[in-house]
Amino acid sequence: MSYLVLARKWRPVQFKEVLGQQHVTTTLENAIKSGRIANAYLFSGPRGVGKTTIARILAKAINCEKGPTITPCNQCSNCIEITESRSLDVFEIDGASNRGIDEVRNLRENLRYPPNKSRYKIYIIDEVHMLTVEAFNALLKTLEEPPKNVLFIFATTEPHKVPATISSRCQRFTFKRMSIKRIVEQLKKICDAEKIAIDEESLLTIAKKADGSMRDAESVLDQAFSFCGNEIKYENLIELLGIIDSDLLFELSDCIKTHDIQRALTLANNIFMEGYDVNEFLIHAAEHFRNILFTKATQSVAQLDVSEILAQRYLKEAAEFQEEDLLRYINLANETEYAIKRSSNPRLKFEFALAKMVKMDSSLKLSQLIERIDGLQRNFHPVSFEKAPISNYQPQIIKDQPAGRSQNRPQHLLLADRKSEILASFSPTVPDGPNQEVVPVENKNETQKVTMVDIETIQSSWELIIETIRKQKVALAAFINEGKPTAVDNNILEITFRNDNGFHINSIMNNKILIEKIINQIIGTPLHIKCVKGDLPMDNTTSITADTNINESAPVDRKINDTLIEEVVAAFDGEVIG
Repeated sequence: MSYLVLARKWRPVQFKEVLGQQHVTTTLENAIKSGRIANAYLFSGPRGVGKTTIARILAKAINCEKGPTITPCNQCSNCIEITESRSLDVFEIDGASNRGIDEVRNLRENLRYPPNKSRYKIYIIDEVHMLTVEAFNALLKTLEEPPKNVLFIFATTEPHKVPATISSRCQRFTFKRMSIKRIVEQLKKICDAEKIAIDEESLLTIAKKADGSMRDAESVLDQAFSFCGNEIKYENLIELLGIIDSDLLFELSDCIKTHDIQRALTLANNIFMEGYDVNEFLIHAAEHFRNILFTKATQSVAQLDVSEILAQRYLKEAAEFQEEDLLRYINLANETEYAIKRSSNPRLKFEFALAKMVKMDSSLKLSQLIERIDGLQRNFHPVSFEKAPISNYQPQIIKDQPAGRSQNRPQHLLLADRKSEILASFSPTVPDGPNQEVVPVENKNETQKVTMVDIETIQSSWELIIETIRKQKVALAAFINEGKPTAVDNNILEITFRNDNGFHINSIMNNKILIEKIINQIIGTPLHIKCVKGDLPMDNTTSITADTNINESAPVDRKINDTLIEEVVAAFDGEVIG
């Protein structure tokens, strides 16, 4: 006798033997008991879940010599002929190869003849969605007014392709995918009956490979039995099926934890050298990170379809990853899988994805980001000044010149002589508490001298003003250095900027009190600042370093910007890309 494959040998012959489709079998059993059998049924669902099997059982239940019954005897001539696909009253038609209008016309011609020796003439059309539009239209009238004792059973994996005019005239049943747990239970039952020794890891691997199809699972088991004999081991099974070993997936997560890019690239090379499908690896990698995510989120392995040994490994892995990072790894694996299908260099895409996972920094929550920003701001220790009306302002005291110094010395040179003293008075110190302020040192014993100021004096002191501002706020000094003092009128200092310096002007006006305080402290005259846009004259009066041209000041600007960049990079643990 020829060998009968497991998928046929273990095919259900009774409604009670069907697994996972109780919502279908119960409805059909009740319909048979009450005699409310419809003229057309539409069975839809994934492959290998029992659509054609239940159609055959229904045909036997209706045409059994002892029926109609929900438990066909499988012993009478009608049951045997239906089981062996040679009944003259039950026709199994492949919709993919008999899809034209001519085949449907022949079918309609045969409907005129009554059943040969059964109660019903039954047509089981598999993959019915493959019929042409013309064939469906030819079938439509028959479904609307079917002959007596004629039953149609349609089966399809793509119900959306069946015209609504057809499906609306059928009782529709949606079949479910088989759960991994149910497939494993059935495979254990088959292995026990067939005297096959198999470990739990192999059972889970076959069940996951079947992707919800009991028929596929039985076919894989049959293949493993042929390869391994009566003892199926996991090591042999993954070699047979080309399945990604779980150790490779855990090795990938180890590379990510240690940021070991050399090891990750070696892993990528080994996967290629061993002949693994990189898309298959990425699919398993996404599932691997999904298992870690579920374990971390639920603090349990109850939702994982893995063996007990792997479950314990996932519990350990979950403690070493963040949920946000796991989501990024899953997304990257899925995107790379899609990109590889369209790429002419899949190896490069694959290696790049693994390297990116390894070098990817940990995610920061918004609350952590805000805390780091606050820390960055506190590290600047800016000088705080109280707002006071200009009428109460006391100008900077100018000391009497020491003996031997010319009393007729120009004001901007007198300010240059006092440069070190002014800068020292603005040197910030670390405050003891958040409410303390750092203020310039004043000598109350000095007599006050208020002097008039002109634009030349301010221009000559501009370097000192910017340098003093930089000791308080580096960025603010860089912004104000983009402008030039162009006029002084009625205690208002006009600073001109280019037309594209709107952001600079906003930042300066937000720090107006600080800038005015520093200018007044240096110049000795109370001034308010006003920022305007316009064409700047081509001169060298506003460079940070005295007696240098605009080109020479560029490195200084870059230094200021580099300082800011260093602060931001250090605060956010980031990197400069360009």
